[in-house]
Amino acid sequence: MSRLHQSRIADFQEVLGEPTVALTKLRELCFSGIPFDGGLRCLCWKILLNYLPLEKALWSSLLKKQRDLYSQFLKEMIIQPGIAKANLGVSREDVTLEDHPLNPNPDSRWNTYFKDNEVLLQIDKDVRRLYPDMAFFQRPTDYPCLLILDPQNEFETLRRRVEQTTLKSQTVARNRSGVTNQEQNIKPQFFAFRWLTLLLSQEFLLPDVIRIWDSLFADDKRFDFLLLVCCAMLTLIRDQLLEGDFTLNMRLLQDYPISDVHLILKKAKELQDSK
Repeated sequence: MSRLHQSRIADFQEVLGEPTVALTKLRELCFSGIPFDGGLRCLCWKILLNYLPLEKALWSSLLKKQRDLYSQFLKEMIIQPGIAKANLGVSREDVTLEDHPLNPNPDSRWNTYFKDNEVLLQIDKDVRRLYPDMAFFQRPTDYPCLLILDPQNEFETLRRRVEQTTLKSQTVARNRSGVTNQEQNIKPQFFAFRWLTLLLSQEFLLPDVIRIWDSLFADDKRFDFLLLVCCAMLTLIRDQLLEGDFTLNMRLLQDYPISDVHLILKKAKELQDSK
């Protein structure tokens, strides 16, 4: 480990070691990239995304509260109406006389259940699209993963619903052409929709995506900075875009050729400072 790297870790530890984290200083450090060591990135992202407060004394109680709340959300969202889940503390209710799966009433529990199901399946698809070749996105996490992922448990869990769409999710076509029209009429939605909605996660390797997110999360106007990053990406291939035809330019934009994210972030910062 180089002295410079050790020095950066020490800077982070100093800021995070204070009873009240200095957010401005933390933002400055994180904008230049967060070290992988010692769970620093995880902790910094929680603070930057307002999951944890700046007062360290509140972290323990807040984390417990959030995990309890998450457990409660699981119980509410993954259990079918009318099915007994005694081990989850939910008693059986016979609702078939008043409520049923075909009930169109907006207040129907089944109606809510199906809507929640659609949202959960869409989240699952988005997670798989994020980086489908990496096992990390299929791996269990804590709090409380087994309730969802363990196929041997006694509950009708989210896993069973997700399994029904796994094959579809895994075979999502990565169509990078999209448009075959030869006119030079490239609209932002042809490429920028994916850039923005997935926070550039399909344009770069995952370590580089994480590095970009360090800067995005550290900026107090992170979505404005995301637009600047996209503008920087366009600026850096400007000459190629001016020389290319529609087909070539769409290939450039949907399969971005520059892999040096530090160059892109530097250009985005220059655009931000020039505003």
